[in-house]
Amino acid sequence: MYYWLLKLVAVLVTFGLVAAACGNGDGMGTAPDQPSRSAGEGGEPAPAPQGGDDSAPAAPASEASPQQEEPMPDGCEATVAGAKVRYAVYSPNANMDPTASSGALAGGTQLVNVWDLLMVFDPETGVSNGHAAESLTPNEDFTEWTLKIRSDITYGNGDAFVAQDVVDSMLRYLDSRGDGMSNRAAGSVALIDFDNTEVPDDSTVVFRLHRGWSTFHTLLGDEPGMIVNPRVIARLLDEETANATEAASAARLVRNRLAVSPELLNAASFGPYEVAEVAPNVRTVLRARDDYWGGPVCIEELEFTFPGSSAANWEAFWAGDFNAAFLRDPRMFAEARAAGAVLSSEDQNLGGLFLFNHGVRGAEVIGADIRIRRAVHHAINREIINERAFEGTLKTTNAIAAEGTLLWSPELQQCADQSPVYDPQAARALVDEVKADTGWDGSLFLVHADTDPGPEIVQAVEEMLESAGFDVEAALGPVTTVLIPRVVVQADYEMAGWGFNADAATWVAALNDSLLSTSGLNRMAFGHPDMDAALGDLYGAATVDDQRAALAGVQCVWAEQLPAMVYSVIEEGLALAPNVKGVQRAGTAIFLFGNAYISHPQAPTAGQALP
Repeated sequence: MYYWLLKLVAVLVTFGLVAAACGNGDGMGTAPDQPSRSAGEGGEPAPAPQGGDDSAPAAPASEASPQQEEPMPDGCEATVAGAKVRYAVYSPNANMDPTASSGALAGGTQLVNVWDLLMVFDPETGVSNGHAAESLTPNEDFTEWTLKIRSDITYGNGDAFVAQDVVDSMLRYLDSRGDGMSNRAAGSVALIDFDNTEVPDDSTVVFRLHRGWSTFHTLLGDEPGMIVNPRVIARLLDEETANATEAASAARLVRNRLAVSPELLNAASFGPYEVAEVAPNVRTVLRARDDYWGGPVCIEELEFTFPGSSAANWEAFWAGDFNAAFLRDPRMFAEARAAGAVLSSEDQNLGGLFLFNHGVRGAEVIGADIRIRRAVHHAINREIINERAFEGTLKTTNAIAAEGTLLWSPELQQCADQSPVYDPQAARALVDEVKADTGWDGSLFLVHADTDPGPEIVQAVEEMLESAGFDVEAALGPVTTVLIPRVVVQADYEMAGWGFNADAATWVAALNDSLLSTSGLNRMAFGHPDMDAALGDLYGAATVDDQRAALAGVQCVWAEQLPAMVYSVIEEGLALAPNVKGVQRAGTAIFLFGNAYISHPQAPTAGQALP
């Protein structure tokens, strides 16, 4: 299996500035035609960073070895008229406001090309490099990080980008909690001690954290690193105050306006692209900004639409209807590799999950009974899901870090193997016991995306659960209009198909936000003091050995408490036509096109141009 070989950074001195000119000459962060092969293919852990010493931190960006790629051209002098990328997305975006985005899979690439990022995570070196920021420097215990931003950036309305904007933009995540804000980053932003964070001048922020966090840099490469002009937001809040109601606050009304107003989005952003058209949950069209701080943007237009599934994405890509296609299905990755498509991909731990509702907002639900969670684990055979829905191509696992990924360890696997194994008789015995004790009728409400192979997954799971005595009602629908609203907004589920998507850029935040008892982004309302303690150990883990040990601790608690059921690691990534060059992966499922170009605009694209 191919994916970008990730190596986590521990001690970061100063992060290097990513060259910003279109088609820059150093090749930094571009998607090579031949991704690195994971050492996990042979069942061994991925190689240790920097010379094989697991106890040592990864080198800072300034010491990392350069990527060996084809030389980049000098870049375009101006946007190339007619140059266009047609991008098939995993799911259409519902809102262009970063605080209202549910995550990278549902609009991350659209957002990052409008808002830009402070830092860009480089999966080849495992470090975050400066982008709209020049540098980020921690103290020895990772409780203080000094951010230096670029001084030559202006928003679309002409306002200068200053350091205070970083703090004010991030505070929106906290201010919006409990008010319809769907982005999970609020839990991580809350680890910033804003009362003691300082802005000594217009180019400097001194972040002080409530606890040491060795990978804090990754937060600035996620949605909180997409800075929204606070002066535009303040004006909109003033305008909407008179329209606010108990059901719709001024902040929510502002987010609703940003969802459909290209003019407002463009005034408040400074990314390489402006919004030309936006139809929430349907289509987004971006056009190159003519005054981008990073220099000329070569590709004139990016169009994002949703064919309907990874399979549909690949088929449309192969037919030449798209020259970029996001894939999240092992069957399609097998076909894409066989066809020689250019791929940038990564395994997402905890990518295939079934959530349990443990009592969101105080609801009395059957998932709060650990016997039911144990019964579900006994009832579901991961390999049946694999065969029925994925034709045997899925990488199944019972662990929160799959063997072959960087943070897997034998100790972690030992704890994972303490989880309940497939045993239909044991499942039925537990179901019958709960029915007798509580009067429960066996009903279980399952919510899942209808994106292929969602229906096949649900059918297989429903049959296995019902054979164990459950009475399953299943609701399927689109990710942004059914799954996310039911899980995130309404909490109207007892079991849900989901994914935490924990990779090298997001694994600490993904676990903390999803499992910490006090996290506002805990979709399950799961909470346990042992898990809170184990999660706390993740933040200060400075070396790969420390990180593996901390994650094994989380796995041990997971096996005891069964907050959710993991059934697979999921590969995610982008198939690109061979003539689309310079695309930069900025984080999990997020791709920047500011430095991208089309090498031969008149050449056949996608399937027709592949060997």
